Amino acid sequence: MNVPNAISFGRLLILTPLFVVLLVVFRSPLAALITLIVLGITDWADGFIARRFDQTTDLGKKLDPIADRVSQFVVCATLVVVGLVPLWMAIVILVSDLLLGITILVRKPGIVPVKWIGRVRTVLLMVGFPLLLVIASFWPDSVP
Repeated sequence: MNVPNAISFGRLLILTPLFVVLLVVFRSPLAALITLIVLGITDWADGFIARRFDQTTDLGKKLDPIADRVSQFVVCATLVVVGLVPLWMAIVILVSDLLLGITILVRKPGIVPVKWIGRVRTVLLMVGFPLLLVIASFWPDSVP
């Protein structure tokens, strides 16, 4: 196991559950925000390290998008549970990911290159969700 894959596994198995616990159990939007920022940094870091140090692997090419999708959905679902995001948003994210996964399995099994629209979607989620947590942290009376 190389460093980029370890980072992806850490994002999936440690940071994503930590986000849920911090927001749902401890009701700490600021701690959850910090965890979400670390999630975003590790998402960038694993890809950067893999490319920069020629450590790309087939496992990493499959693991990174899985970790991205799982963390994005879990973050969105957690925000639904605590009342910061409407349910329809989580449903849209889940359905789009399921359709993408089914399409990949049916049409192009194996590793599929990342498209620009997927990167834009990821960036929008990585900006939008933290902004919700900033509002919940510093202006808690403005959220439902």
